[in-house]
Amino acid sequence: MLKTIIRKEHKNNWEKRAPLTPAAVKALTQKGFVIEVEPCDVRIYSDADYVAAGAVLSTRPQQAEFVIGIKEPPVESIQPGQVHIAFSHTIKGQPYNMPLLRKFIDSNATLIDYETIVDKAGKRTIAFGRFAGIAGAVDSFHTLGRKFAGKNLSSPLTGIQQSYTYGTVDTLRESLQTLDLQQGEPVRVVIVGSGNVGKGSEEVCQWLGLPKVKARDILDGKLPEGSWYGVLSSRHLHKRKDGGEFDFRDFAERGRDGYISTFDEVLGGFNLLLQTPYWTARYPRHLDAGRMQANKDRLPLVIGDISCDIDGSIAATQRISDIDNPAFTYLVDEERVVDGISWLGVTVMAIDNLPCELPIDASGHFSRKLVDYAPEIMKIDLEQPLEYCGLGDELRSAVIVYKGELTPDYEYLNDKLRQAS
Repeated sequence: MLKTIIRKEHKNNWEKRAPLTPAAVKALTQKGFVIEVEPCDVRIYSDADYVAAGAVLSTRPQQAEFVIGIKEPPVESIQPGQVHIAFSHTIKGQPYNMPLLRKFIDSNATLIDYETIVDKAGKRTIAFGRFAGIAGAVDSFHTLGRKFAGKNLSSPLTGIQQSYTYGTVDTLRESLQTLDLQQGEPVRVVIVGSGNVGKGSEEVCQWLGLPKVKARDILDGKLPEGSWYGVLSSRHLHKRKDGGEFDFRDFAERGRDGYISTFDEVLGGFNLLLQTPYWTARYPRHLDAGRMQANKDRLPLVIGDISCDIDGSIAATQRISDIDNPAFTYLVDEERVVDGISWLGVTVMAIDNLPCELPIDASGHFSRKLVDYAPEIMKIDLEQPLEYCGLGDELRSAVIVYKGELTPDYEYLNDKLRQAS
């Protein structure tokens, strides 16, 4: 049985989430598992809550064999032979985290990534996506409200605060349901993506009482007066280079080799874009700098880039914002960003840790699944090859590095490591 610890999060003081709640820890300790917890005065649950649940406080995570976290651990914290589970932000070959990946390899350690835990249908089983969608949408409406206020335009959106001020999803929902967005400046929203993040964003639109416009009507420009929202997905915003019918499986396989973006064709009818899909460089960019320049008079006032891909699908996302400073503005003609909200360009909300704003709900949801996976990892037999170590299919496929070696599904990261060296 691996000696296990829940480490404290180091990324910033907004990271209040916990991978396992005290209730989950109690369920594990009652089954005979020993769980240590690194003390933390920021975590949404107190150290005393964990002690009452049967955990042991420990200030020595370096002595643990299995380390449970949320965001990527500090590079220097990785110890020889340790097993870590976290959102490592390495699977796209993110340059800023290649030193972390290299440390796992050099330390003969093991890395399991939440983002790659999927069921037989390929659906992620443990994620914060819904809460990112909710918090991202709320913060984007908040940003649009502030932008309206800068021009003295009347809008109920000025009554929306950032997500963290509401405490829980229930409180947030109850507050939003009191607003009437058919008053004041029209609020016209396009959500791109229908996954968990997109669905979370759509919930917010529904709480605000926005009527839903069909995707076909958005594409045809048949838009109603007043405020509304609609949802578009990949099939609405791409076309095949050979003129054939859009096929999602083919799109996923060929990406930009077989498809081009038609995103600019829907611009002009909405003032808030909520961008939620998973994106990598193998897919077409929705709005590169050139296309933003060509369509600068038709761009939305605010882009909520919940996907937070720097210089990715949306050229305006040139950096990440944070909860303390949630928005910046992209100056289209100059292709650069300035702090804060301005009418001189497109304002972008691109916070990369949005679920932190709803830590109670997010932690509870996440923990309910992780509590089933944790014992499986705690029992891992590191003396055996990966296929015989005791992990089931879902966890085994999520192992990025096993005892210092990239697993077969992730060997493509060798090229990224070489480029970063």
